[in-house]
Parts: sequence; structure tokens; C-alpha cells
Amino acid sequence: MKTLLIILITAFISVCSIQAQEKGSMVEYNNTEREIPLKNLQPNKPISRSLIPQIAYAYLYNKVVTVSFEEAMPTVTIKIIKEATGETVYSQEYMNPTVISVDLTGQDSETYSIEVVSDTISLEGEFIL
Repeated sequence: MKTLLIILITAFISVCSIQAQEKGSMVEYNNTEREIPLKNLQPNKPISRSLIPQIAYAYLYNKVVTVSFEEAMPTVTIKIIKEATGETVYSQEYMNPTVISVDLTGQDSETYSIEVVSDTISLEGEFIL
């Protein structure tokens, strides 16, 4: 009886230990892609409520920001700004982009804003690196 009780306690401790290790490693390696919600930057325009899909989408994965476009845009400027200081950490103009990736590996883990501006759209989003 004592032997059975010792075996059960040992098995329970082992299972708890393995689960705790798995949860710890999940936190370390849980780098899932997150969408950065983009809002209209033009405050004077009314908010459109239609079934037309958004023109651009932004995502963050492993300190890389990716902006993808649903339709062809002649020129687009992407700007990433550090919120705390107002410093522009990235600014680039693109011709006819479909997907743009910006590597922010050298930047600190802080709050940033992204601006996607062209002749027809002006979008802004906020994310934590």
C-alpha cells in the first residue's frame, strides 16, 4: 500500500513538473503573428461603414512589421514612430507595393505607431514591440 502511494505521489510530481516546464517554454517561444489594427488618419472624413474591405493590413511577428495591400497603390509611404520620444525609427516611400516588411530587431521593446499614407488612404495603428 505504501509503495503504491509513493508511486502515485512521484507520478503526480513528475507530471506537474513537466507541465510547468512546458508553460515556461511556451512563454519564451510564443511568437505568434499579431494584427496591428489600422484606423483612418483623416479626422475630418466621416467613418465609412460599408462592405468594402480595408485596403491595407499590418501584422507584427518577431519584431518584423509586415504591411500587405489588397489592391495596387501607385506610391505609399510607411512611417514607424516611437511613441515615447516621437522619434521616427523608419520612413520609406514605395512604388506599387504589394507586401512590405520592416525589420525592427534593433529597436527597444516599447510602444510604436505606424502610418500608411498614399494619395487615397491615410491609416494609422499602434503596437508594442
